Amino acid sequence: MLTWALLALFLGLLYWVSRKPSGLPPGRWGLPVIGYIPLYTTNIGQIISDLTKEYGDIFTWKVGSQVLVGLCDYKLIKSTFSRPECQGRPSLFTFELAQFHMNTGIINAVDDVWTQGRRFALRHLKDFGMGKSSLESVIQYEAAHLARSFEATSGKPVEISWNLNVAALNVLWKLVANRRYEMDDKEVSKFSEAMSSDIQVSQTRCLPLDLFPGLHKILPKFILHKWMKVDVLYENMEKLKEFAMEIIKEHEENFDPDNLQDYIDVYLSETRKERGGKGTIFQEDYANLATTICDLFVAGSETTSSTMRWMVALLATHPEVQKKMQGEIDSVVSRDQPPSIQDREKLPYTDAVLLEVMRFSSLLPIGLLHATTEDVQIGEYRLPKGTGLFASARTCHRDPKYFERPEEFYPEHFLDEEGKVISKKEGFLPFSLGRRQCLGENLARMELFLFATSLVQKFSASPPEGTTISPISDPSTPLLCPIKPYEVVLTLRD
Repeated sequence: MLTWALLALFLGLLYWVSRKPSGLPPGRWGLPVIGYIPLYTTNIGQIISDLTKEYGDIFTWKVGSQVLVGLCDYKLIKSTFSRPECQGRPSLFTFELAQFHMNTGIINAVDDVWTQGRRFALRHLKDFGMGKSSLESVIQYEAAHLARSFEATSGKPVEISWNLNVAALNVLWKLVANRRYEMDDKEVSKFSEAMSSDIQVSQTRCLPLDLFPGLHKILPKFILHKWMKVDVLYENMEKLKEFAMEIIKEHEENFDPDNLQDYIDVYLSETRKERGGKGTIFQEDYANLATTICDLFVAGSETTSSTMRWMVALLATHPEVQKKMQGEIDSVVSRDQPPSIQDREKLPYTDAVLLEVMRFSSLLPIGLLHATTEDVQIGEYRLPKGTGLFASARTCHRDPKYFERPEEFYPEHFLDEEGKVISKKEGFLPFSLGRRQCLGENLARMELFLFATSLVQKFSASPPEGTTISPISDPSTPLLCPIKPYEVVLTLRD
């Protein structure tokens, strides 16, 4: 009898501590401790779509120990993510690991570290050409090298190689460290592979450690390392940190205050002015700088290369779009000249194709999680401090209110009645919205335009003979949606 009474008391306490707080939007709360974990699919887009159909544009989803509120309406996302009290980050194992277990960097940092770091990065990366025509020649140079690497396999079925990642990385290296690497450089290949590996592992095998904070402290090492691959995450992060610190050390040894050539130089200059003062990000151990370098590369290179892979597949499966895009480029740009950013306004259909690639792929279907830093009122609902927030970009990108054919690849979504491109369209948020909107958006758009037009100008993409290409996201990476690996034939145009 006593045993049953104790069991009932335990279950009652468990229910009490895990009950849903009042004021939250309707949604799925699930079971005590584990919350609501769908077993029918791992497709995050499908899960969010189902929850939206059942509960509307704002809902609660308790998954593991994390209480999340989903925002699935464009205007609601825009207003919420502009509020200062919605700019936090939830406490996640992979977030903390990416910051080397400190409040550092730009992507996952909070409070003054984030505001100082973002403001400093925006100002000085622009000084060195981010999003400006002064960087155009750098991107054109990398695009030309990339095209030459594809010429070697012209007419043969291939997977798009690591060269694409290296080309995107080199643009960032120019801004950050004033250097570039050859396509076959082993060091930069290791750097790129470590980033990709961490992205893969963190959203698959290590996901339970994010859903249940503190779990990594109690699980035995053989589960953490052999099954969850936590050792791979740590190893990769150490590689990235060591690589960043080596470059910082080189800059420090060759530092010339009268000749600041890149982002690292201006950061070192600011550190000398601040002298590592308390309350500033410019500390002499350079931990914040190392994390910021990693943040810039993870955010800036993987997204550009993944979007390009989506574009190649979509053009290969939509030859009529590819032909129209090539015709427009040929009418504006001579075949012996690289496309320029000044050509953009004369290439509205091409620009619309690239915007549609970003919409259709929805590379970050729910973006990066935000968290409330205090109790927040959103409409009729009250969200407690620490509530996770996510913006469903994929839901907005599939909203028939904004897009005529939401499930189809249809570049005309971004053209008005006069055939002019609609570059800023409601319902479109591939770079998120609000105060944490991607600071490299202008650079990303510029890179995508110059890389894509250079590639399409020189090559035609098609499926290998006797096969088809399915432009669908890779199910093994649910939170970042690169395209499922495929082979394609890139043939040099006459």
